[in-house]
Amino acid sequence: MSEVDYRAAYLAASAEATRLRAEVEALRAELAAHQRTIPALPTDDGGTPIEWGPWEQAPTPVSHIPVDCDQCAHPGPPLLALGRAGGVIRYQAVRCPACQQMRVCRRDHIGLRVHLTEIAYHPPQGGMRA
Repeated sequence: MSEVDYRAAYLAASAEATRLRAEVEALRAELAAHQRTIPALPTDDGGTPIEWGPWEQAPTPVSHIPVDCDQCAHPGPPLLALGRAGGVIRYQAVRCPACQQMRVCRRDHIGLRVHLTEIAYHPPQGGMRA
């Protein structure tokens, strides 16, 4: 291969690298535009402080947590965070990992059943609807 051929190959590779860098930057910008932020969990409920655990994949099946998202049709499972008040789990938050719709509920035990009372709601991000 002659010096001219090497130079032509170098220029072609350099042009391809520049094109690929531009494509990567465009994809990063598109990703940033579509990324969703995780809604903040409430820090208290009527003056009662809540200490939240980490978000974890909800165990399935759990009867009081729907598996799929009613807003974006994400097949699930959703993410679950449990909140403690006075050292006892008294709150739960369920969030869709796709659209970030979140419901936060207080867990009231009535006999052997758990009654959920919604205390906060964050709608899906990005105007998603099923």
